[in-house]
Amino acid sequence: MSSGPGAEPANTPASAPAVTWTAGAVARLLGLPPSTLRAWHRRYDLRLTTPQTGSHRRYGRADVDALLRMKHLIDQGLGAESAAARAFHAGGTDVETLLTAVRQLKIDTATALLEAHLGGHDVVGTWEQLCRPALGALDGDRCVDLVHGLSWAIAAALHRIPAPGGASPPVLLACADGERHTLPLEALRAALAEHGRAALFLGGSIPDSALRDAVARTHPVAVVLWAGRPAEPPRRLRVPLLLLAGPGWPPRTGRAARPATLGEALVVLDGHIGGRPG
Repeated sequence: MSSGPGAEPANTPASAPAVTWTAGAVARLLGLPPSTLRAWHRRYDLRLTTPQTGSHRRYGRADVDALLRMKHLIDQGLGAESAAARAFHAGGTDVETLLTAVRQLKIDTATALLEAHLGGHDVVGTWEQLCRPALGALDGDRCVDLVHGLSWAIAAALHRIPAPGGASPPVLLACADGERHTLPLEALRAALAEHGRAALFLGGSIPDSALRDAVARTHPVAVVLWAGRPAEPPRRLRVPLLLLAGPGWPPRTGRAARPATLGEALVVLDGHIGGRPG
């Protein structure tokens, strides 16, 4: 499965350099003829961050990110020269550029913007600086279709981060019974994978009995339960570490850890797993 804008990576071995894409693949992503992309380079001196070693241009994630920003700024009415200057000095996808794509229901473009951002930032940074603010802005708009579209784009981008191989036992991730908002756990799974930690994500609305069955089958080193709405902690769940994440839990939850953020949950899990024999 491809991990970028629609082209096969130049190299795939573990020792290979970062994934890059051809000018043709990037032009297709932008919805532009290759001649327009060439003209942009000629007229606006676009400085690519990817080292160029052959006669044909190669684009890395940061370069694709900048070109997507440039195109969106042009679509919003900014002149091409000004858009180029702003896009190639912005340092990463911004919330407004992402929201512009989502509000136009260009979900594939939104996914590509998120993937490009993940190429230069870790999962926690992308979640806190880009995903959560964008979701919050759309929630204020009360646009269910746009929230669903952005959620799909975020999940698709996070799924590009592969699970580590040969790591066990895993961290078990699940939503409390009745909770169907899974994105925070999608982000935690990707963040754990980024740290070389295996996680098994069970999805939304897991009854206590099913959670206990899953624990008995997998013997996880830790369980993370998410609840965005009022929920009661699970009973008779015997695990080395239980994290109750989200605002839905009561103030007192016994010995369970209560991380306030994605980054805090990752630190707690890293510390717990790092102190156990592999």
